[in-house]
Amino acid sequence: DRVFAVDARLGGRIVTFSLGGRNILTGPEIEPANYGSTFWSSPQSDWGWPPPPEIDGAPYSARIDGATLVLSGASAPVLGLGVDKAFSVDRQTGTVTVSYTLSNRGHQVRQAAPWEISRVAAGGLTFFPMGEGGPRQGMQDLLKPVVRDGVAWFAYDAAAITADQKLFADGREGWIAHVDGDLLLVKSFADTAPAQAAPGEGEIEIYANAAHTYVEVENQGAFVALGPGEASTWTVRWALRRLDLEATPAKVGSQGLLDLVREVAR
Repeated sequence: DRVFAVDARLGGRIVTFSLGGRNILTGPEIEPANYGSTFWSSPQSDWGWPPPPEIDGAPYSARIDGATLVLSGASAPVLGLGVDKAFSVDRQTGTVTVSYTLSNRGHQVRQAAPWEISRVAAGGLTFFPMGEGGPRQGMQDLLKPVVRDGVAWFAYDAAAITADQKLFADGREGWIAHVDGDLLLVKSFADTAPAQAAPGEGEIEIYANAAHTYVEVENQGAFVALGPGEASTWTVRWALRRLDLEATPAKVGSQGLLDLVREVAR
């Protein structure tokens, strides 16, 4: 009863991750351009806004390699980078493994980090283990989580979101999770040190827009130098579970919720 769908015509974007017919990701009816889960190169200062279409929204070619779906995008002239995405499924657990490959298709050394941006409906609870330091502010107002026993919890409160808000942080343990109703999304990845983050970015980022339409649950990999013809691959595992909210309440500081996420993310 799980569905995982990718739209190759739209930058290889993940458009559905559903359980029992409920999609944890937003669709175009919420925000026509910014929906689902996309992938960018980091830092954003390299390209500003909007994202290079060759990476974010232009068609990718698609092929099946055994049990893996492989999508390949065109080169982004502004960056000299191209992106390939590979998707595979563990049929026993329903976990989806997503591998992103950043390739330097230009003639100069490029430095970049991989960046996954997953948009969920405004609301719910987003949380992750804090690494070194505390939440940092960027260009937008600071989104302020509650940090309890080393875990940062962002419980969405529309009244507190009076402008675009974002946080940047170092994570720990290599995961970020989001609860919407009784659906639990867990994204797990290799943990990185603060020194490995792209300039002005963070291993973990959460964004809430002023229009109260969506929240971005974001994770980044290591900032690396790629010579011409070189590539770097980064892997994120996606899991979706249904919660028994009486046994495992979705609230700030829930130890049962943390225990479940850590088990899923192992």
